Amino acid sequence: MFKDQIDDFLNYLNYEKKYSYNTLRAYTKDLNDFINFTEKESIRSLVDVKKQHIHQFLYFLSLKKHSERTVARKLAAIKSLFNFLIRGNFLKNNIAKSISAPKIDKKLPVFLSQDKMSLLLDLPAPSNFKESRDILILELFYSTGVRISELIKIKLEDINYDNNSINILGKGNKKRLVIIGNYAKKRLLDFLNYNKSIKTGFLFKNERKSKAGYISERFVFNIVKKHVQKVTNNQKISPHSLRHTFATHLLNNGADLMSLKELLGHSDLSSTQIYTHVNIEQMKKAFKKAHPHAK
Repeated sequence: MFKDQIDDFLNYLNYEKKYSYNTLRAYTKDLNDFINFTEKESIRSLVDVKKQHIHQFLYFLSLKKHSERTVARKLAAIKSLFNFLIRGNFLKNNIAKSISAPKIDKKLPVFLSQDKMSLLLDLPAPSNFKESRDILILELFYSTGVRISELIKIKLEDINYDNNSINILGKGNKKRLVIIGNYAKKRLLDFLNYNKSIKTGFLFKNERKSKAGYISERFVFNIVKKHVQKVTNNQKISPHSLRHTFATHLLNNGADLMSLKELLGHSDLSSTQIYTHVNIEQMKKAFKKAHPHAK
């Protein structure tokens, strides 16, 4: 019974909400952890789960030294599952709804400085398809702020060369428009010039002709890491860091928060506001470094 309900929920997230592979994997693990715990308590159906069982599960996680962020994520997965089952008339109310998640100190996003970003993109003119692909991937991350799950699924028909934009299908199957500047447009045209066989379909096709039809997130991750390590020793820099870099540089150079929210595809402004904290931290560092009374 448990497995059927969770499979239905995960299929909903996959096929209707269009969640990324990594998000689905996290939901699967979190819910399986919860189910394994409840089964040890001799609970055989989600109908029999009580509020106290969820509290016991969260306490169990804390005893196992899980971080507050992990505990909050697992609770969010349980709440989402229960909401899904309520909509399907399997449950009557969400007993997890009123359970408070632990407060999490928001980590400041890791990003590259403008100098480091310039070094990263200061690559020689491509001489083949693979070089042009790598340069384009780096430029698209920085120029558009797209997520890795969004980048790999860009299709040629999504690109509008007249108004320098790309239609992106983001989290939760939400569509948005991102802007490509002249740098990205040139890299894009260079890439297509090296791969003239691409007429329709995915921009970054999988050369191994996988079922998905587009390159994998792992493949793109490795490309980014290969180039990033040439300009920084920071092992935390990833494709998502380039999205953070895009957002931080925009805000530092005068972009307003609401426009940034739309460009990033955030559903809630609170997700975008983390970049204002980055700005404040940068100002503090500049003050401490330069002001005579700061030391």
